[in-house]
Amino acid sequence: MTTLAQYDPNLLQKLGLTVEQAQELEAQGISLEQYAETMQDAAQLEENAEILPVRYRIVAQAAAFQNEATGEIIQKLRVRVPFFHTSRGLFAPQNEGESAPPLCTSHDGKLGRYVADDGLISYRKCQGCPFDQFGSDPNGGRGKACKTVRRIYLLEENSQVPAILGLPPSSHRAWDQFVSALRFRGQLVSSYEIELSLETKRNGAFVWSQLQPPKIIRELSPAEKFRVVSIGKELEARHKTITMGIEDYLQVNVENSNGATAEETAQGETAGHTA
Repeated sequence: MTTLAQYDPNLLQKLGLTVEQAQELEAQGISLEQYAETMQDAAQLEENAEILPVRYRIVAQAAAFQNEATGEIIQKLRVRVPFFHTSRGLFAPQNEGESAPPLCTSHDGKLGRYVADDGLISYRKCQGCPFDQFGSDPNGGRGKACKTVRRIYLLEENSQVPAILGLPPSSHRAWDQFVSALRFRGQLVSSYEIELSLETKRNGAFVWSQLQPPKIIRELSPAEKFRVVSIGKELEARHKTITMGIEDYLQVNVENSNGATAEETAQGETAGHTA
């Protein structure tokens, strides 16, 4: 059997193997070269798979994020941000637990694509739209019928696929001010590893979580910046194909897994800061 000193540490790192795992493969008659070729074949078999970004949702009463795919609750996210944009969605009135496609969507927050009942498609400017006015929500309350989110694509450590986080209106100010401060200094969000965390807010019986000012952990290396921006370009080219659902806007209540509507109350506090 190959000794510890005979294994190329760079090759082991590239293959994601420990010395013990390499020895186990060798004991079963599988060389590292054979393993590498097999893993390359596996990657080719899956390269045409439709990969959907994992979504993080905000837990209304816990100041935490929930990974929708795994159910994991995370207090803080350390991420790189390859791409972000404003999205809007107009939804028909829905019962609790329902998730229907939006009637109108906008991927830049400026021009909406409206689909009528007969399937006829028309385009509308978001500015001045009556559905973007406070008090227009057909479900009642002070909220807007058209839901606005800052859609942020998050790249976690060692992840090849970005996740999506939708920030509702009460979190817009913290994010927009963070981006504006970087731009003012001639810097880019994609150049840094940042930490995202939440704080709970209360208005009477309503409790929700909103974004705290993001923190810069460190500046990325040139190679890391190149990778993040490359992924950002790919996302820019295909982000319009990633649909928006009402669950992108609503916060989740972990106790009953239903969307929390406290954000509608929170909207009134940030009317002057939504896009």
